[in-house]
Amino acid sequence: MRKSSTFITAALLSAFSLASAAHAADVTIKVLGFWGNQPQIDDVDRPMWESIEAESDGRIEIQYLTLNEAGLKGDQALRFLKRGTFDIMTISPAYVSGDEPSLVAVDLPGIAYDYETLRKISDAYRPTMAERLERFDGVFLTHWPFNPQIVWCNEPVSSITDLKGRKVRVSGAPAADTLDQLGATAVNLTGGEVYQALQRGLVNCGSTGSTYGYSTKWHEVANHLYNFPLGSYSQVVQVANKTFWNKLSTEDQQMIMAKMKEAEDKLWAMAPDVHKQGVDCATGRAECTLGGEPGHMTFTEVSEADKDVLAEIVKNTIIPKWKESCTPIFPECATRFDETIGKVIASQ
Repeated sequence: MRKSSTFITAALLSAFSLASAAHAADVTIKVLGFWGNQPQIDDVDRPMWESIEAESDGRIEIQYLTLNEAGLKGDQALRFLKRGTFDIMTISPAYVSGDEPSLVAVDLPGIAYDYETLRKISDAYRPTMAERLERFDGVFLTHWPFNPQIVWCNEPVSSITDLKGRKVRVSGAPAADTLDQLGATAVNLTGGEVYQALQRGLVNCGSTGSTYGYSTKWHEVANHLYNFPLGSYSQVVQVANKTFWNKLSTEDQQMIMAKMKEAEDKLWAMAPDVHKQGVDCATGRAECTLGGEPGHMTFTEVSEADKDVLAEIVKNTIIPKWKESCTPIFPECATRFDETIGKVIASQ
């Protein structure tokens, strides 16, 4: 039976209430992170929130859950934000594209192949994201990336054309549209469902970040790793519920923002190395530092020819279709894109 969002909300609030009962703080902050067991969460985001609590001398209590700890998929995040189920949330634009397609602009496949360009794109579009999140009573705080969503396959894949005729797990409509243009079939699965799907041959490939794929052992059921960002970089935004945020003192707002800004810069800086760590471990290189049993996957770097193929798909299909889906909800969508992200892309 599918759990309704109301049921989920009630269960989460009950869990938070039980946690609060054990500790009477002046300020309690219910935080929803992203998927756990990744360096970005375990080494930066969660410790940042723990430091806020520790440095408050008991005045602030942080109740932190990752998506997997909360038993959520992330697709209802904007509804939870508006409802105030959580006070501060980490949200994937790709996951919530059905509710707010404008946010996906920063994470379209093929718009960037390096983190420097990606950050320029995201910073340029930041005011638009902040404006659109206000529809859900959200206050934009930070944005940062995970890893490029590269391709893991259980059969040889060394170029974009090798995906033709194959079933590939992706996240988000733009990635699915890309596969359609390549003659492949997009399959919608959660990250936790992919291991068995690859093992049983229900899909031939899956797209995810290098560290997530390694931490969930995709390298045990896949043998070819293609460094092609089929699902872009899995960026996230961190947003506060407006009612909660406005109740905080100016001092607490400034302190939280300072901590989050420091973490944001650190997460952008560490992103290239984190991606390399995942690749090193999935392929069994000596440089693997993530622990666990290294894989033995065959690794192929993305070619310039494949970048050219994707560039045409992005120009002729991905961006036009995204604008088409976004405009009915946000009439200025196309103009905002062209004046911000479009200018960054054109300058590269």
